[in-house]
Amino acid sequence: MNIMKKITLLLFLILFMQNACFATTNVSFVYLNGSNNNNTKMRNWFLSGIKKFHPTLKNQFEKDKFTHKYLLNDGHYVIDENPTIFFWGDKSQNDLMFMKEKANLLRSISPIIAFFVRNTIADCLHDAIWVQKTHNMIPIIQDLDITVKGQVSQGKKVVLLGYSAGSFITMEYLFNKMPYLNIEEYLIDKGIDDDLLKFVRKNPRKDACMLSIVGSDVLDYSALGTTFVNKNKEEFKRGYLKIDEYTDKYCAPEGSIIGVINYASPIPLFYSDMADKNLESSKLMHLMYKYLIERDFFFLTVNYADDPLGFPNGVNYTNDEIQKMTNMTFSNEEGFFYDYSRTLSWRTFAAAHTSYWKTRKRFSKAITKGYKEGYRFQFDEEYQQKMLKKSHRKRT
Repeated sequence: MNIMKKITLLLFLILFMQNACFATTNVSFVYLNGSNNNNTKMRNWFLSGIKKFHPTLKNQFEKDKFTHKYLLNDGHYVIDENPTIFFWGDKSQNDLMFMKEKANLLRSISPIIAFFVRNTIADCLHDAIWVQKTHNMIPIIQDLDITVKGQVSQGKKVVLLGYSAGSFITMEYLFNKMPYLNIEEYLIDKGIDDDLLKFVRKNPRKDACMLSIVGSDVLDYSALGTTFVNKNKEEFKRGYLKIDEYTDKYCAPEGSIIGVINYASPIPLFYSDMADKNLESSKLMHLMYKYLIERDFFFLTVNYADDPLGFPNGVNYTNDEIQKMTNMTFSNEEGFFYDYSRTLSWRTFAAAHTSYWKTRKRFSKAITKGYKEGYRFQFDEEYQQKMLKKSHRKRT
């Protein structure tokens, strides 16, 4: 009997260790719509397209040996069977109807072609412009944060997939919600006086995100959109002591988001001011890059080359080059940013922008190839040198 008990216990321990070794974490793919998805017809178009596309992308990631090993961590990450949809198109409906009402005032006197072009441009671009405005964007990323934290509360990791203007939201979410700011260093850079600096050093706080610092009354906004230290010292101190509370409330949980896939993305067209190194937002963006690169994180931009609204982010830089350009030093290098905008949709000029889930097999392969290239470009020295030689003319 004693021998049987020992054998049973041994088998139990072996089974327990096997389960521990093959423990898995689910990954939720959260899909964000683009512009011109305001009405029921366009909403259903987006939802039905994603429901068809998601299983194809999931299957492509799982069957490809490279993405299975590196993105899915040798099978320890399991992509959810169903997509998670974050739909924001209905939020701009009232403003869009107001704009169309004004445009229709010219219907009786405007030439038919001019009227048609005007309304087409309005339909396509209204939401992209609308969502960029801070008072519209912040509530949307707050709602997205609820979706993200809902997935995290179930023990899941998250990948954000932003279509067209939805790519603005993924970028703004990272910029405002990721805890990449060392508070003391940031406040010193903002010109905090010696009295407040002593207070800060006496009461250290954990790293925070942009929204938690601004929401705590430590900073104020100027009319030019820059931030400055709250001149009311008592308000500053009260707010500063609550920053950790605000960080827990307003920032994305550490390690919750493992990647972003933006596609059909016109970010360079609408955010061209990111090229201005003198802007405070550009400096903060560099800190965000540093934070994400130092973690196991990927940021892919995958556009069809024949998509007129899919703008490539430019030259792919190595992490070493990014450090030199930003005068920063990465303490660790696990993440990468990469643009893969070379695949053709083989659709007409007008249809390419809306063809991504219609051509789901081709697009899924493009995303997989983009991930593979991006990873190897940063972490495979031989492959990196090969790619650098190919792009030498572009880089110089």
